[in-house]
Amino acid sequence: MSRTAAPCPYGSLNASRIVVTGPLCQSDANATCVVDTKCKVLERDISGNDANGNITLTVINGYMTGWDSVDALGDLSNLPTIGLYVCAAGFLYQPLNTSTLVNIPPSVQFLDLHGNGITNLTHLKLDWTNKTHVYVEPPMVAAIMDSPRFLHKNKIQAISNVTFKKGKLKAFYLSNANISHFELDPDSFEAINVLSPAQKVAQAMFESQEYGFKLDKYNITQDVDKCTAANGVVTELWAMHSEITKAKYTVCVVAPPTTAVPAPTTADSNTGWIVGVVVGVLVVLGAAFFFIRRRNRKPDDDAEFEYHRDGGKTAGGTTGTRFITDNTATGIDMSELTLYRLNQQDVIPEKKLASGAYADVLYGTYKGTPVAIKKLLSSRVGVNEVQGLIDEIKLLARYAIRSCPSTPLHARPCSFTSPYIIKLIGCCWDQPSDLECVLEYMNAGDLRDNLITRDSVEFPWNEKLKVIAAVVDGLAYLHSFPVIHRDLKSRNVLMDTVKPAKLTDFGVSKEDTQETMTVGVGTYRWMAPEILQFNHYSVAADIFSFGMVLSELDSHKIPYADVTNPKNGKPLVDTAIMSMVIAGTIKPTFSDDMPEWIRDMALQCVATNPEDRPTALMLSNIVRKQIKRESTMGNTLLEPKTN
Repeated sequence: MSRTAAPCPYGSLNASRIVVTGPLCQSDANATCVVDTKCKVLERDISGNDANGNITLTVINGYMTGWDSVDALGDLSNLPTIGLYVCAAGFLYQPLNTSTLVNIPPSVQFLDLHGNGITNLTHLKLDWTNKTHVYVEPPMVAAIMDSPRFLHKNKIQAISNVTFKKGKLKAFYLSNANISHFELDPDSFEAINVLSPAQKVAQAMFESQEYGFKLDKYNITQDVDKCTAANGVVTELWAMHSEITKAKYTVCVVAPPTTAVPAPTTADSNTGWIVGVVVGVLVVLGAAFFFIRRRNRKPDDDAEFEYHRDGGKTAGGTTGTRFITDNTATGIDMSELTLYRLNQQDVIPEKKLASGAYADVLYGTYKGTPVAIKKLLSSRVGVNEVQGLIDEIKLLARYAIRSCPSTPLHARPCSFTSPYIIKLIGCCWDQPSDLECVLEYMNAGDLRDNLITRDSVEFPWNEKLKVIAAVVDGLAYLHSFPVIHRDLKSRNVLMDTVKPAKLTDFGVSKEDTQETMTVGVGTYRWMAPEILQFNHYSVAADIFSFGMVLSELDSHKIPYADVTNPKNGKPLVDTAIMSMVIAGTIKPTFSDDMPEWIRDMALQCVATNPEDRPTALMLSNIVRKQIKRESTMGNTLLEPKTN
């Protein structure tokens, strides 16, 4: 008996081409295609675009695409498929016709307001705490006759009633206007103030990873009277970067109300964004402009736990920096650390071992036992930095109960139980700014120092193999939770004369993305291409970094140290190396002195496609089998290949 085909769900739409994702495309479940109102496939394997209104696509000179007609944006809160990006833009010479922006769903992370025609947002309280990128610019630059130019200028005069989340916001771009009133609550100020001057990691359109702040022909000078009227304090923004910006920007920081107040209505609110250019709003749910991640994928934080610092620098000692005095004033919750709290009198620091971007590591003792003590620099005791150290302590202890089910919940849980992960002893503090993380002490420094001070004779491959085994077993343990280390490199592998090598640095002492761009050698040399291009982390990213560590073990130098600029013979800078890694045109060099099986393993680890890399468990099995074979065959497995 034949089965009647289900009616096309789009039969009632007044449209000739409909972008869909899923079974209608007659391929895999994640495919995107164009169908008609009878669900006949008209075009396959395209990017998915959707809009609240009618769309006409225009192509000029085969280069710039734009949308010359989109109806006014309505209420987006009921669109179940809306993803990461919203673009409100007038492209090319055709302005769009929206003048309002209503109910952007909380799931949206990228918000682009190019040349927007929005003249009044005073009836809304905009919660943008989930936004990672915010752009407020004139219409798209028109690339015609190789002469890019702005079509219009924005006339934004005031920004208020908008909240951002510290550590979430990664990019904030403003251009072509003067702001005389920029009102922020303390947390929103912190979210913007930690940003560094803008940097681009990759250049793919709208998928390049952008960080920091950028002001183009823009001025922010807070009107003192307006700030006083708002019961705020005029505060300098990005003060620590004044030497780069060559400017002084001031905003109005207003303390949040102590009691609940009704949300402002259209009639009684007198602040907002005043904008002069009439354009429209385009919601893009695909890869043509702003991309939505592949459909039917669970959020990353549901799949893998990963710790990292999303914030940038906090200006120690500059106007606007929030120093910690007590946990009530700052909103920092120390209660989760109570189980790990040590008597501060028992923790005795003795000497400095190392200094990072945010913290010192000291040698000391706890009840007479040698320990390492991580303590924030005096200039880095802002809210973000203290919270970062708290998060690191919580991460080291987070999965301890899972590893130690017999431990009573009211007792102090054990830390990571792997012998290849640095152990948490505990923490101590009088007030949040004094927080110290007490860790297991390793007496032989880190792997990088050992590679610098010892040559291949003093540090032979049979000893390096022990380090390799410890690192892969440590990664296999972390990935089983799953936890992503995110900053694996030789500096973060500690060594000891008795104990095996151990992974360390799960937090605040690592330099963040903005900062490592500005130094000669940052963590970018160890990063996988998918991170550099898409900022997408998975456990496979750690495997790529492990391949870089193998190159360090081979050369005793940092990755790509042998790569030079053919024009001047000088070493390549990080940005050039990053571009080559993304393009897949560069791989680390492995010498003929490297054992062949380790070289083969390293090449698998640095595969451009993360799906082609082995897992940490696979690496652990390979290494253990080789160690077992070596024990029966002598050191022949560690001898270099001979031709």
